[in-house]
Amino acid sequence: MQLNHASILLILFVGVFCLNLLVPRDLWVQDEARYGEVLREMIATKGWLVPHLNAHPYPDKPPLYFWVVAALSAVFGTGELAFRMATLLSTLAAGIGVYLVGRRLFGAREAFWGTAIFATCFLTLVVGQIVRMDMLLTALTVFSWHALLRFGEDRKLSRLIGFWCLTALAVAVKGPIALLFTALPAIVWTAWTGGWRALGSLRVVSGLLMLAGMVGLWIIMVIMQGQQQYLDTIWHEQIVGRAIKSWSHREPVYFYLVLAPVLLLPWTALVVRGLYAQIRNKETHWRFLVAFSLVPLLGISLVSGKLFIYLEPLVPVLAVAAGLSAAQGEDNARVSRWWSWPPVLFVLVCAAGVFWLLQNYPVDKAVASAIGVALVLLAITGIALARANVRNWMFGWMGLSTILSWLLFGAMLYLLNPFFSARSLGESIVHQPADAEVGVVNTTRGILNYYAGRTMQELTAGEALGWWHAHPDAILIVQTDDVRAVFGDQGLPSACRMHETYFIELKEYHVLADC
Repeated sequence: MQLNHASILLILFVGVFCLNLLVPRDLWVQDEARYGEVLREMIATKGWLVPHLNAHPYPDKPPLYFWVVAALSAVFGTGELAFRMATLLSTLAAGIGVYLVGRRLFGAREAFWGTAIFATCFLTLVVGQIVRMDMLLTALTVFSWHALLRFGEDRKLSRLIGFWCLTALAVAVKGPIALLFTALPAIVWTAWTGGWRALGSLRVVSGLLMLAGMVGLWIIMVIMQGQQQYLDTIWHEQIVGRAIKSWSHREPVYFYLVLAPVLLLPWTALVVRGLYAQIRNKETHWRFLVAFSLVPLLGISLVSGKLFIYLEPLVPVLAVAAGLSAAQGEDNARVSRWWSWPPVLFVLVCAAGVFWLLQNYPVDKAVASAIGVALVLLAITGIALARANVRNWMFGWMGLSTILSWLLFGAMLYLLNPFFSARSLGESIVHQPADAEVGVVNTTRGILNYYAGRTMQELTAGEALGWWHAHPDAILIVQTDDVRAVFGDQGLPSACRMHETYFIELKEYHVLADC
């Protein structure tokens, strides 16, 4: 029985993303553990409007993502699974959105290839299996494009309202940066295709006012709670600060251009070929592809703070372009070497990284060696696929990407889980008296709290010893690098009722009590 496109895509998404849910994994330090703690405090305190981290207002992200995970917690329980399900469902929704956009622009066959490419490019493999809000942003972004395309076809007001509502939700997930993927390219595309007068049909002012009204309602409620300082922090540190002179993840303007070819593997050549052919030949919808890929890329490149995962909302439109290229070239007798060799080299680099890890860190040598050997075998299979026709090469790499997902985001993450999870440390604190205060020295806010299930007193090395003397029943957490600064040349106390050592994120933490 021949499988249709929908069946193939369903099997692909289940294989790439769903099966790894069977592999247990904790929330990792830093970001995942922070998000877990934000949600824990939100549920515990019923503070739904203003997220908190370690009892401090958390201005880094808007609250919508945490509301979504809280809703899923009612079904999957409060814990890691709810967070991972939020990512999984967002990834599935984004894949559906890619198919709908690709079909509306070019046709069903192009949409099929574009969706398969979206699901199996390396960046989606990463973002689709970590605990972050970027995939939810991607899903909202691609559905906003679909609403915009449908509005262009039938001019129904409901489509336009849908576009602006999805844009508002995207802003509520990630902040104003979402406008770089939705409203800004929509304005450029509309003016480019129909002239400046065509912007009237987009009702930009009304749309932005509606967006501002939705966000403004939340702002008013926050102010009514007396959290004006929280809003000021969002404006100065998150919106203006990160855009102009970020205090976190500062990277040069060309950062994304350098990383994109690697993050789009194994389909980088198809993406470039698809975009180039559209721009060169001025084919149907080429302006859409250019506006919704290059305008956001320029925008996020000009923002000071950068992470490679911020590129994910661009992947859908790039995948659609690659899908067009794949559909046009799938009947070719041989695949180009420019297509076939880069993903092979990338898998070999992954294998080299696993063997390096094996030599330098105390991981399970048998499991790590098996993963490294399996990656080498994948690369060899990729070399063999270079002799196939384009269609078989693409199906082959869809399968290899699925196996790569199992190896790197199933087996490998399970192997590394003890090195990046604070579960053991947190559970050791849970077993201490509930009224015992916990002080943590020079540690990023909130990364140790989630599994401990409580807030912690944040201390500098200079004030830690005085605070501990003033709280003799307290627990103190200090990194080895700060031991001398806290205790002087004598080092750690020699006799403690509790002295446990944990390695988290390649740092050594000491948990001390009753010394």
